Amino acid sequence: MCALWTKDDKDDATRKRRLVLDMLEDIRDQRAKLKLDFEESVTSIKEITATLMEYDAESLTLEVSALKGASGTWIGAEVTCFFRIHDREIRGREQFLTFITRITGVEQRPSGMVHFVMALPETVKSAQLRRSVRVGVDPRKVPTLRVWRELLSGTMVSDAKPLLDSDTDAARGCKVDNFSANGMRLLIANALMHEALPEQHKGEHFSFHFQAVAEPGAPAAAFWVNAILRNIFNDTQKGETALGFEFISEGFIDETRRLVWRPLRFDEVGGLGKFIFKWNLDLYREKGIGGA
Repeated sequence: MCALWTKDDKDDATRKRRLVLDMLEDIRDQRAKLKLDFEESVTSIKEITATLMEYDAESLTLEVSALKGASGTWIGAEVTCFFRIHDREIRGREQFLTFITRITGVEQRPSGMVHFVMALPETVKSAQLRRSVRVGVDPRKVPTLRVWRELLSGTMVSDAKPLLDSDTDAARGCKVDNFSANGMRLLIANALMHEALPEQHKGEHFSFHFQAVAEPGAPAAAFWVNAILRNIFNDTQKGETALGFEFISEGFIDETRRLVWRPLRFDEVGGLGKFIFKWNLDLYREKGIGGA
């Protein structure tokens, strides 16, 4: 029988499994609570929380304190688990995540506690906003933006001059048009493009540093991302060019003041999702007010 998986498929499956196991390690070490969501045909109980007790390469075991008893009728039920964990390397950054799995076993311990054994989930996703949703952004909510051609790990950032810097270039026609959980689009006046980026090619890599705030005047969170240029559109009537980027890695500054990159976890920049969620919610509220 011929192999149906390519090497890339196998590599992707291995990466996803590694992310799931790393995520379970974070849940266990941080003693994060999981909220369990079942179909109404399974149970009418709405607030079921659990604690991760153990896991291996095939399954995980949750202790479900909200239940006083459980039978084998739970076996086979699909469950969606929601949880929040802290980033390992960037202090103060949180991720809100979810995964779907099935119950494969139920046990009531001598202490009376109910344990659910579940299949290892195949993948983990953001619990806040689908990555395909794009949100228009008020420039005041991204008060700082700097762009370089790709900076390598180990770069001393203070020695690298950006191609674009909102501190000086915002007034010259450089702004963020929209964000998604895995990308962004910039609008740049053509005169500035000819000066700062006279040549651009799809597939090129760029590095970004930006700050995001939930609302103007609120405390800012800083992000480092690497992105690949996916789309270029020159609007000659408006005299501006739109550049569409896809995020491919995220970074942080280490104790030596050098840049360190790491692959994206769960296909999005850690901590950015909550801002996308808030900005999207604000847009809906503004539309509601505008239609009143």
